[in-house]
Amino acid sequence: MNIMEINRKKSEPAEIIMVKGRIDAQNSSILDENLKEAIKSGSGKIIINMNEVDYISSSGLRVMLSALKTVRLSGGDIKLSGLKPFVMDVFVVSGFNSIFDIHGSENEALSDFIK
Repeated sequence: MNIMEINRKKSEPAEIIMVKGRIDAQNSSILDENLKEAIKSGSGKIIINMNEVDYISSSGLRVMLSALKTVRLSGGDIKLSGLKPFVMDVFVVSGFNSIFDIHGSENEALSDFIK
């Protein structure tokens, strides 16, 4: 059973989406829904906190890329924080580390939005 939990919170100036567990083909739609809701609610600045993500599949990457493209059309951005080594490797191998703004911590990502 692949369980993923998502919690959202506002932390000016961004909305933070905290993901826990695995982002794979079975549950990437849950992340997709949360990202779409955040974008629809006017959050142009989103941080995906991945401190507790153990695994991400290509379907998870597609969901994140789609949300990034959508939010950038309106001048916003999505920043990632707290990627574990295995998850970071997936981003590097796929080239997504050059597409996404990746930070070591949620606070670093927030500070980058404030600049």
